[in-house]
Amino acid sequence: MSMRSTFDTLLLRQQPSTRKPCPFHSVQHGKRRRRVLAAETGQLGAADLPPEEPEQPTYSVQVFPRTKEKDPYRLLGVEHAATFEEVQDARNYLYEEFKAHGRSREAIEMAFDAILKQKMKVRHKYGFKPPKSGRRSDVEGDPTKKNLWQMFRDLLEPSVAGPTIVNDGSIFLALGIWSAWQSASSDPTLPLGAAICFCTYRLFDKRRKRNPEGPYWGNSPVWGALGATVLGLVVGGLVAWLTVRYAPFPAGWRPEAVGLFVLNAVLGAIAICFK
Repeated sequence: MSMRSTFDTLLLRQQPSTRKPCPFHSVQHGKRRRRVLAAETGQLGAADLPPEEPEQPTYSVQVFPRTKEKDPYRLLGVEHAATFEEVQDARNYLYEEFKAHGRSREAIEMAFDAILKQKMKVRHKYGFKPPKSGRRSDVEGDPTKKNLWQMFRDLLEPSVAGPTIVNDGSIFLALGIWSAWQSASSDPTLPLGAAICFCTYRLFDKRRKRNPEGPYWGNSPVWGALGATVLGLVVGGLVAWLTVRYAPFPAGWRPEAVGLFVLNAVLGAIAICFK
């Protein structure tokens, strides 16, 4: 580099800059400086404060009060004899009212689906039978008149498998022999209680598997199973009394042992043959 170019460079560095400051930045800097000074001296006004953010509106979510109701008709607020249109209107109204709450919306939809499945089962079983008496109905139509024998037949299983008869029958047979043997030596409460519990369990298991979604008496299949077992105890006690009173049996057999064996046999028949 020559001496002249070096001298020219030094000369340019010593000259004052001709660049003008941006007026916008100068104004902003001045505003910030005045705001800081006003805040330090306590003279900051409401106009100088930053604008407040608007409050977000709060919405209250309505919760359906009958989410724990097991009966789908009660959950939707309709009768069991309600038509499909009434059930659908109740579902649509409740869905619009509580659609913001996820659990409420799910409970309403599940109740509506349960009613639809139940009505489809009735349609597949009976077909479409419009009522002739002017009664409001969906698919069941007029009820079929049945005598006592037909009503009793409806309570029985249409068919019982052979393995079920062998397996369950052998259990009740063993419990009956145990009860008869215990009556001669000690208290037969334990084997008789085991027979009652097993009978209740078998009826409960069959009803739960046949119709998992109900409807059930008392909203649970266990109550119907207990009722059938109590009825079996009453009928079994009557049959046992008649057997001991009028049936001939060897003289060496104790009447208590015979009565307990018959009572277990009746419980076994109810557990195997009844629905």
